[in-house]
Amino acid sequence: MENNLPTSNAGQGMGIAAFVLGILATIAAFIPCFGLIAILFGVLAIIFGAIGLSQAKNENAPTTMPKAGLILGIVATAFVIIWVLVFVGSIGSAAVSHKEEIGKTLDSINVETKKLQDSLKNSVEITTDTVKIEGEK
Repeated sequence: MENNLPTSNAGQGMGIAAFVLGILATIAAFIPCFGLIAILFGVLAIIFGAIGLSQAKNENAPTTMPKAGLILGIVATAFVIIWVLVFVGSIGSAAVSHKEEIGKTLDSINVETKKLQDSLKNSVEITTDTVKIEGEK
């Protein structure tokens, strides 16, 4: 027995857009310093994938492409968020472990800044001595 239900292309355009953005987000997620772009692409892939999936389900159309874009967007966004948390946590940990050295360095910078400001407040005056030689008249 064949299923003669008409197939629809509803949600496929959004699904393709979500899939492409999901691929771009996944690639950008693994490139250092492209986290913001990866999050942007990932969030757009999630939005387009959700809209495409909703349209496809309402029209009884295939949901493969919107699901793939949605999953890629979620994975890329989650990866970038985890990567940023690890990076920020490691920098914070390093700062806490070297708290005393950082404090001493900042204090010495403040002292040198005060010395520089004091030296700039004083005016420098250059005087020249002249030697007069009186000779015979």
